[in-house]
Amino acid sequence: MRVTAIHDFHAKPALVFDCGEPVLVTKRGKVSGVYVPLDKIHRLPDDIRRNLAGAVGKHIAKSLRRKGVTSVQVKEDFRAYRRRRR
Repeated sequence: MRVTAIHDFHAKPALVFDCGEPVLVTKRGKVSGVYVPLDKIHRLPDDIRRNLAGAVGKHIAKSLRRKGVTSVQVKEDFRAYRRRRR
């Protein structure tokens, strides 16, 4: 896994995105974020993958709550999607 400063991440994004491996982005020496190519997710250690999945899930849940979407609506939408896919 590569490590890059957030300044470099903003200044030269092509170098980060074209590397093809996960990149840990730091700001003032502390972790600010992680860039993970979707086809390389298996390269991350299990504990980082769990934490990443948890953080993404919390972000999605917060966004849905803000928009007033209930868990019942999400489940029904998912069921409808599955019915369409058959």
